[in-house]
Amino acid sequence: MAQDNVSAVKQDYPPNFPPVGYRPLPPHFQPRRLIAADTEKVSEAPPPLPSYEQPAIPAQGYLWVPGFWAWRKSVADYFWVPGTWVQPPHSGLLWTPPYWSRVEGGYAFHGGYWAAEVGFYGGIAYGYGYDGSGYQGGRWENGAFSYNRAFNNLGSLDIPDVYDQAVAADNSAVRVSFNGGRRGVAARATKQQEALASAEHAGATVEQRKHFELAAMDRSLYSKLNNSKPAVAATPHAGVLEGAGITHSSGVTPGHSAESSSEVRTGVTVK
Repeated sequence: MAQDNVSAVKQDYPPNFPPVGYRPLPPHFQPRRLIAADTEKVSEAPPPLPSYEQPAIPAQGYLWVPGFWAWRKSVADYFWVPGTWVQPPHSGLLWTPPYWSRVEGGYAFHGGYWAAEVGFYGGIAYGYGYDGSGYQGGRWENGAFSYNRAFNNLGSLDIPDVYDQAVAADNSAVRVSFNGGRRGVAARATKQQEALASAEHAGATVEQRKHFELAAMDRSLYSKLNNSKPAVAATPHAGVLEGAGITHSSGVTPGHSAESSSEVRTGVTVK
């Protein structure tokens, strides 16, 4: 079996990547159960999750969707889909984030979805309420979403439906982004979570899909060009990757990305 600590593969990106008119493959968002025999696998492990600050919520009614690594086969690299605030399809729904799992032959992707409760997302500690199991960032009460101030940056908004409920923080030095294998998170889905994954639920919204597509077209978000520290780590609005409110990976200076350095993890010199 392949080792989890897969070394980086040298990747020469064309200067004009992605090309004009590029349209990515359909987003990985749509929920489906993993069938190992017919699921496309990636041989490289996804990079660690970058550490970043959550942008302030743009308006009441928006829910936090954590960032994640997606794979683009044509350039054999992961790209970061920034965390962002989105409106749910309708009241009463919560987002189950997508995740990667270690399977025989590589790593497989599990899409995210909207449902009345948060399902299994690999035990991945995405942060801001997603500590690996369930969601502590808020809850629906009488048709309105009540925000937990311990996990949401509410900025200057005067939101009436709030509460405070902190949990122990995960101070791991490396934020593992996949489940299973020797180096992945060891969490396993409960029977209730397995049933939820098989039940009817809603896929990503149009807003989320546009956000995904925009990330796929941004050269600076690809891991082998940014040392797995994307300059744009999170945004206050889906589909907007620049402007006020954008937050960066820890250790990345605003206005400066790893791509602008003379050396990146691939060994490719970028000018």
